[in-house]
Amino acid sequence: MKPQSIKLFDYFYLGAMFFGLLGFISGYDVLKAQLVAQSTASGISIPPVVLLIAYAVGAAIGLLLWYLVSHKRLIIAKWIIVLLFLISLMGVGDYFAGAMPLSEIYGLLGLIAQAVAVGLLFRGDAIRWLEGKDTAAEPEDTPVDPT
Repeated sequence: MKPQSIKLFDYFYLGAMFFGLLGFISGYDVLKAQLVAQSTASGISIPPVVLLIAYAVGAAIGLLLWYLVSHKRLIIAKWIIVLLFLISLMGVGDYFAGAMPLSEIYGLLGLIAQAVAVGLLFRGDAIRWLEGKDTAAEPEDTPVDPT
């Protein structure tokens, strides 16, 4: 049975992905306009469907990593999630530069939820569970034989 930390990880990680979806939907028109402007400036025509494909691939990777941690107990997937979270922190300053549209608010909420999810992976019960150890009996709960 999953420990409480992993159950909470599921909620926060999937919640972060949901906020990401809301951010993508609310900011799609702006992203599309930026893509068209960059396409025009570079002379290379890139269809807007590329944005949808890129988001779908990113979401699929995120869901795969969640599944590998939450259901398959792969520690390497945990570290990939941590690495991707740390990379996403590099752009946190952009949220506070100028006006904050709705898509950025969703992005910031998603980043906070992801931070909580990553932190939950480092709690004792989550570490033991990911290592395949039984979390039902805590070491403090077992009696010690003095002999």
